[in-house]
Amino acid sequence: MRGKRARIILVAVVVVLAAVAWAPVPIAEHFADGPGGAEIGRARVDRGWEFVYQAVRLSRDARLGTDEQALDTARQVWAGPPALARSVDLVYTDGPFEVPVPAGGQQPAPGRGVAVPGSRLAWAVEGTTFDGRTPRGVRQMIGLLDYRSGRVAWDIRDGA
Repeated sequence: MRGKRARIILVAVVVVLAAVAWAPVPIAEHFADGPGGAEIGRARVDRGWEFVYQAVRLSRDARLGTDEQALDTARQVWAGPPALARSVDLVYTDGPFEVPVPAGGQQPAPGRGVAVPGSRLAWAVEGTTFDGRTPRGVRQMIGLLDYRSGRVAWDIRDGA
């Protein structure tokens, strides 16, 4: 009976350790599920822990550490025509990525179709673009704010 109990405890410990080791993966996948999101993969425990490392590192003294701060900044930068900020989404990225444009959305300015994040965490800004003074009615990515510095990393507008 004693040996059976020890095996059950050993199996339980192994299962708990495996669950703890894998826990960051679904969290990282959540933050990578957005424009330019990093490739995580369910079986890549190392990528989940890399996300934890990057999140802790970049969170120190981050200018846009909350979605309220990021949305306030986005609403100041994209305050109206030609683009109006509506929401922000924290995204864990792997580096430069092609900006998605939904059907009926505005194409980025020529040569501006690739966003280059300043770090692994960025706020994707979603909003509305305008035809002159009339809103298009299509929500799309209009900007990217760096999580740590608070700077605009990408802007849909000309010359930005």
